[in-house]
Amino acid sequence: MKFNKNIIVGALALLVVGATSCVGDLDLQPNDPNNKLELDTKAEWDGFLARLYGNLYRDDVISTSDGGAGTFTRTHFNLQELMTDECFISDKWNDPGYVVLNFAQWTNENEWIYAAFAREFFNAKMGAEYISGMQGAGAQFYDADEVKARIAEARALRCLAYYYMIDLYGRGPWIDETSVTGAIPPTYDRTQLFEATVAELKGCVDDLKPAAQQDYGRVSREAGYMLLAKLYLNAEVYTGTAMWTECAAACQEVIKSGIQLAPEYKYLFCASNDKYVGNGEILWAVPQQQGRMETWGGTTYLTVGAWIETVPADVLTSLNSQGTVWSGIRLRPELSRALKGDNRRLIYEGTFQEDIPDLASYDKNSCGYMLIKYTNTTEDDYTNTEGLENNGTQVSNTDYPIFRLADTYLMLAECQLNGVNCDGLKYFNLVRERAKMEPLKSLTTDDLLKERQCELYMEGQRRQDLIRFGRFTGGSYLWSWKNGVYEGASLPEYRALYPIPYQYVETVGQNPGY
Repeated sequence: MKFNKNIIVGALALLVVGATSCVGDLDLQPNDPNNKLELDTKAEWDGFLARLYGNLYRDDVISTSDGGAGTFTRTHFNLQELMTDECFISDKWNDPGYVVLNFAQWTNENEWIYAAFAREFFNAKMGAEYISGMQGAGAQFYDADEVKARIAEARALRCLAYYYMIDLYGRGPWIDETSVTGAIPPTYDRTQLFEATVAELKGCVDDLKPAAQQDYGRVSREAGYMLLAKLYLNAEVYTGTAMWTECAAACQEVIKSGIQLAPEYKYLFCASNDKYVGNGEILWAVPQQQGRMETWGGTTYLTVGAWIETVPADVLTSLNSQGTVWSGIRLRPELSRALKGDNRRLIYEGTFQEDIPDLASYDKNSCGYMLIKYTNTTEDDYTNTEGLENNGTQVSNTDYPIFRLADTYLMLAECQLNGVNCDGLKYFNLVRERAKMEPLKSLTTDDLLKERQCELYMEGQRRQDLIRFGRFTGGSYLWSWKNGVYEGASLPEYRALYPIPYQYVETVGQNPGY
């Protein structure tokens, strides 16, 4: 299917100096004398950079109870979606940590909360090691411009880790290339993490290669500006100070490159979506490829993980399922209803029940509709008329989108609602036009929140959106099983942040309420 010849994700074993499999401890130092601690060839340095990208889909290093549970994509999807009005995990799985996420009643012993924090910290540490190395021995293998560009990529990847640490936890250890291996890094609060991450990203974003010149699968300048825009978008939540003007300016840096929306919404989530990655609508993605970049997270989790074995065989065939499906992710009725009459409604109803009043019926596969937004088919044969069998594997070939241009457009609309003159309504209506929905003549916050859901559902955005719009905690907006009550119940304010996992409390501290 794909992957650029210049970088092979996961080509080498752990190469990072100071990395360890014991990520519950902030005192990181080598624990295996057989690990290679010096890189001697250009291929090894290429592999090191590749491994930074591989950390977005690999599930090694983080110790969890289930294959794929330690992946960046799976942990972050769970912590941004399962406690919202979009989806839940069926009791059929009976895996640790899911039920309390469904109810937004987690503790600091939750496996998913641990795995995401550990992944963030490990990715930041590994990025810092790469930067340090490229400022030293690694620089001999590349010209000055390439060294600068590769260091910028590592900085952007580290900033992505810190963006999620800021968003999910509001505090964490700050690691950079000056950090001493074996020493406990300083803990930054939310504002400190935000300011340090923004400064880091502003300092490197223009050194990233533009999307038109960047290799597939690697972060571009436009993707870097999108990450910066995301930080600014949520600045008032993170620091108490809004930064709408800065958000609009970063979004406009993305748009001025000339990247366009894809012509058809549904093709952004199928097995040939790599054609839209990088210099296309999907500004930043986690590549997946059968046989080379396989994961039980990513879109594997959102295809076979969401498909239900009791649906007719022809339905599964149309999605290019091999036949083995997991029946885990189910949709909440609020998402289904929000998408009624919308051309982006990629949901299979069958004989399932839209409402989910009886949790015991999860196991009987009767409650909650089935997600079919992500498929293993290609754009050329979207409904699998040829009857292909997904190359004889369950894993997905579909890249996982982190950021999309449609989100950039909707962010500009939000900036306009907050007083910035940036043609936000025009960009809002371009998103609706692609979906063949009627344009709006004016915009309200309710319009925007609904449009964000209809465009970005099941893409790991919803919790953050609900928090920013003041709908996540409290009782002003209720959804089924919010805070463990079928009709929904008010959620305490402290639930807007996750707890620091107990493995890290001694060094990082704990958030209020936990």
